[in-house]
Amino acid sequence: MPVNNVPMKAELELVDSLTEKIRESVLGVENLRTENRRLTDKLRSLEANNLQLENEVRSLKLALDHEQSERRHYHSLANEIITRFDVVGQTIDDVVKRVEHDRQRRENPRAELPEAELPTFLKKVEALVNGPGEKQKAFPQ
Repeated sequence: MPVNNVPMKAELELVDSLTEKIRESVLGVENLRTENRRLTDKLRSLEANNLQLENEVRSLKLALDHEQSERRHYHSLANEIITRFDVVGQTIDDVVKRVEHDRQRRENPRAELPEAELPTFLKKVEALVNGPGEKQKAFPQ
């Protein structure tokens, strides 16, 4: 009997070893399934977050385009205002100069005018009228 018992023990140990390997394999598969579900959920969460971020980027790009357009508009408006202020400044300078000139004319109404030189075409006409040997006739200045 003991002889029959020995092979049974070896068979039992083999069966126990196989049972243990099967149990470990089943636990490993279950762990893989759990990890797969966890990673699938994380993937879905990341995809949803990615869509949300892409929408936010699109929205920010639109806002940036709008801000740039508005900035160009205000820059153009500022240039136009600066140009108009330059015209107003020149006009004010001209008015101030005229007022100073008028004030000087009122203070010195009989001031002598500076000698003006005859234009060249009048000198030529005078030379033709007087002729080559005649004394020059003076034109009133």
